[in-house]
Amino acid sequence: MTDRLLKALVALILGAMAILYVIHNIANFGAAQAFFTYVTSHADQEAYPVTLLPVPPPALVLVAMALVFTLEIATGVLLLWAGVRMLTGRSDAAAFDKGVLIAKIGIGCALANWWGLFQAVAGAGYQMWQIQAGRDPFYSSWLFGAMYMLLLIFLNQRGDTEVA
Repeated sequence: MTDRLLKALVALILGAMAILYVIHNIANFGAAQAFFTYVTSHADQEAYPVTLLPVPPPALVLVAMALVFTLEIATGVLLLWAGVRMLTGRSDAAAFDKGVLIAKIGIGCALANWWGLFQAVAGAGYQMWQIQAGRDPFYSSWLFGAMYMLLLIFLNQRGDTEVA
């Protein structure tokens, strides 16, 4: 039973984290847009000045922001929903497993966002790691992705066999 409680708790925590990040992103929309534009502008990239991905038009920056925000919302909502399902269904293996499935979908959204968009596209594609303003988001996105990957590993571990 302890494992089920912990799995639900971690899902709730990581769901809340994603929701808080997206709320801050939306509340600071102008700053977020300026950051996305700066990262994709190729400005101040001194270590590796040649970047293969093109500078996107402003409309595409907004599409990228919408995708990031949507993935963060989906991550948060799905993990909060999953955490509640796991918590309330912890005495019923089938109900608990449905919550775990929902959590895995949320984790997929998190990994698509923080490892797919931030690490692969912004980090490798636009070399976000080179610019001062991009270093913290680059490294933090790796840590965020790792947190969700650890939850995925934890969810796939065989837990307590006793249901109380």
